[in-house]
Amino acid sequence: MQLLYSFGWVKKHVPGEIQGKNGNIAKIIDIFLTDPDRTGDITRYHSNPVCLITGDGRTLPRDVKEFESWGIPHDLYCVNRSMIFFERQVTHWAAVDIEECMWFAQNVTEKIEPDKRIVRHTIGEHTLAFDVYWKMDPNLGEMQRRVLVGSSGYFAVLTALHMGYEKIVLAGMPLNFEPHWYDPPEADGPMWGGMTYSQWIDFKQQHPDADKLRSMGEYSAFILGQATKEWLNG
Repeated sequence: MQLLYSFGWVKKHVPGEIQGKNGNIAKIIDIFLTDPDRTGDITRYHSNPVCLITGDGRTLPRDVKEFESWGIPHDLYCVNRSMIFFERQVTHWAAVDIEECMWFAQNVTEKIEPDKRIVRHTIGEHTLAFDVYWKMDPNLGEMQRRVLVGSSGYFAVLTALHMGYEKIVLAGMPLNFEPHWYDPPEADGPMWGGMTYSQWIDFKQQHPDADKLRSMGEYSAFILGQATKEWLNG
């Protein structure tokens, strides 16, 4: 869980009995720019109508291989560690934890930033480490702000929609319990809870642009729809 403080996001345990208490769970269907005037027109950050958003799920190599075989021009949006899987230009990078900027600085190379600077997104207060800053609904209560439901991938999806992408494909976001793509097979995977799945279902049912998003497979494709070459070319 992430707690919002005046200087950004920090990791802190929130007991389960507090997380699940009636009124403390906030479903996030949309986000907002922290400083719209300073940020300007964010649609300038995309070059292609299609955006591939990549996560750290075990299926990342398989999903990317299949997607790239379709030959669809696209912008590449990496979440967390998926950035180091690639050796080509990355357009966007997102992390909910502001401290992830240190990892980014240590791992960004000319292979993934050969032609232009990667646009970096986070949620929280302004620092010098990111380019675009986002926030949740200011009308949420204090505890609702603290219980952030979803994932970094979900955050990236909402930002991509704001940037005007016509179609978005998820790769390496199976929402299953297998280890990350960079972990050994015997490693523990993420333990997604019911709140996470219900967040994605609510997005599919309630967001006006939900039909712009599909996944390469697994549980996320069951919820959002299966991405295909025909759908992208349609």
